[in-house]
Amino acid sequence: MQDLEGTSKEHTGADADGDLYRIGTVAQLTGIAVERLRAWERRYGLAPAHRAGKTRFYSAAQLERLRKIKRLIDAGQPISSLVELTDEQLDERQVATPAITGQPARTGLIGPNLLVLEQSQTDDLRIQIAARWANLEAFERDQLGVDRLDAVVVQLPVLSLEPVEVIEDYFPDAQIVVLYQFGTANNLTAVEARGIPTLKWPTPWPDIESAVASVHRQTGAGGKAVARRFSDEELVAIAASTLADPTGCPQHLVEMISQLNAFADYSLSLDDRGDSLIEGIHADTTQARAHLERALEALAMDEGLIATPDP
Repeated sequence: MQDLEGTSKEHTGADADGDLYRIGTVAQLTGIAVERLRAWERRYGLAPAHRAGKTRFYSAAQLERLRKIKRLIDAGQPISSLVELTDEQLDERQVATPAITGQPARTGLIGPNLLVLEQSQTDDLRIQIAARWANLEAFERDQLGVDRLDAVVVQLPVLSLEPVEVIEDYFPDAQIVVLYQFGTANNLTAVEARGIPTLKWPTPWPDIESAVASVHRQTGAGGKAVARRFSDEELVAIAASTLADPTGCPQHLVEMISQLNAFADYSLSLDDRGDSLIEGIHADTTQARAHLERALEALAMDEGLIATPDP
């Protein structure tokens, strides 16, 4: 496994040495950004179970607790009101607090295992299932009868941008949530750079509902925070390797990306306000950074400094 403090992350489950999860894996499984986990550790003492150098490891119990906290945050509760609660108290709040305010998201489901998972649910669903397709081919053949979707959840054996773009062509206003079984780091970065939540399959149904609830509430109000494409070390290396570029574009991009990184970290320091406006500002900042990162990535690829993403 590579060090998940950087940006080239191997998104796997438990660590091979035991029932421990690296911080990047925890971020993937919970939907809580790595930057936010670090901020919570600094502010609220939500420390990982173990450290090895700079790498943080979380236990299975901590992973489940963070999932509960994320669901309650998605329901509108501030982190400052949750950190001192016991697991039992978090469960009580989960029951008492609806995850979605207003109308539930009209959601389409794509994927055989996803449909089986939905049919196995015995509790009332927190999202409105408006359409179902066994696979992407069925979706392309038979989606004309669906007039509107707020969200589309798609289960993919192999993660790539192509299925996402197919769904966007038919439902450009729908928020997409991707469940995937296998995927390269490059493809994961490309999908997340579009502001699309990704969850590793198999995924518990409540986590799928929470992801849909989150993007549904954020529609038109800032969207979802996007993970970093480049670490600080990689930015420095790209800037140093392109000093001969007469345009100076790589260096200027690195400078602007670094400024946005700093402001994104600053906005996280304000999250104890429990203010949705601050959440939106943070998300908008990371999305602006993602646009500049794509431009820098194109320049770096042209110079042969980084590999071309898998097709």
